[in-house]
Amino acid sequence: MKKGKSLKDLFEENYTAVQVPAGNKKGYKIEYLYSGPWYIWDLPEKRLKKEKWTELGLSLTGLLLYLLTGAQQAAVNSGKLGVILAALALCIHVLEISALIKFICAGYKTTKMTYQEVDRILGAATGLRGILLCGVAAMALVYGVAGGMNVTALMVLAGYMGCGAIAFYIYHRYNKIIFYTEENDSLKDKKVLEKTK
Repeated sequence: MKKGKSLKDLFEENYTAVQVPAGNKKGYKIEYLYSGPWYIWDLPEKRLKKEKWTELGLSLTGLLLYLLTGAQQAAVNSGKLGVILAALALCIHVLEISALIKFICAGYKTTKMTYQEVDRILGAATGLRGILLCGVAAMALVYGVAGGMNVTALMVLAGYMGCGAIAFYIYHRYNKIIFYTEENDSLKDKKVLEKTK
């Protein structure tokens, strides 16, 4: 099985040490510049910014709906399997929100490491969260039918279905954005230090 690259390997692959002038005794200092390719989500800058905030807004709306639904006195919220699935969905949701914040903070041109981190989480977490929440909704339906469908059971069913739908909608929106890479000329006219073995 092929092992993924360590953070150290990724850093060494994408950052280069350069010597820059400084007002110290040596007259220079060492800086590490990003020299890997720029990753760019292929949307106009203003539209991309709006998309980032829209996806975060949807995710926070989903979290609020999840918390309101989970607070209801319903069989699915006290059943062991329902609680486990809902808790897993919540853990994934926290990862999703952290990736969305990183997505918002990323520049229009971003580093390979930032792009891959955001893409992996948003490309997978939202879909997985949607599947888990639809599973909880299916269990809520079973509990509701078995125990006599009342208003609370219907609200809980609709709440989890809504949470799952929001997760899939974010997944769909994010995966529609393609990306491209651009050559990085940050080392132009810089004194590059040779890498030591």
